[in-house]
Amino acid sequence: MHSIAIGFLALFTAASTALADGQTHYVGSEEAERAFWSELYTSGGDTLYCAASFNGMDTNLVASAVYSVRQIRRSLRCATTNQCAIKTPKYLYMVGDLHNLYPSQKEIEEELQNAQFTEIDEAQAKRIGVGDCELKTDFKAFEPADHAKGNAARAILYMHHEYKLPLPGPLEMFQRWHRLDPVDAMERIRNDRIASLQGTRNLFIDDPDAVERLGIP
Repeated sequence: MHSIAIGFLALFTAASTALADGQTHYVGSEEAERAFWSELYTSGGDTLYCAASFNGMDTNLVASAVYSVRQIRRSLRCATTNQCAIKTPKYLYMVGDLHNLYPSQKEIEEELQNAQFTEIDEAQAKRIGVGDCELKTDFKAFEPADHAKGNAARAILYMHHEYKLPLPGPLEMFQRWHRLDPVDAMERIRNDRIASLQGTRNLFIDDPDAVERLGIP
């Protein structure tokens, strides 16, 4: 746990009920990442962007924030953990939310650092390869493979819905990705596990039609 988390725990625990919903169990990314590997993915699973199987914690993997910490900070108009936690008591809960974390290879995270989700024209796309996985990128932009688009979209929409964060891309694009890659059994199991760990569920996994209702007056 970041040392800052201890100092602000009492502050934002008291304030959290007056803020947006979301989880109030994991305080900061380090605490969430420990639970991510030791409880959520203790038996392994598949990485998000490359669908690469793994067995338990792997030093070549990271817990990747789909709605990135950089994007959260930009949305809150703060620059550091300390500054963000003071300005927005819910901040450490945002970065510690398991619904927003997926396994990813370190090489992928390095390649996609600060990139934003988008749809990239084939003529402009560059492709980066990590093992057997090939990803479509452009300058500070990234389009996931079709098999990952729904999971990514529903994680983004969860963060938007629970914490009132702005969407880092057009709503219509995330709705298309949701339709292209519907909720599957493994995503439902993951949602159940996260609910048992941190006490919140992803609405858009439980009720996929809720995605289509977004943006309707």
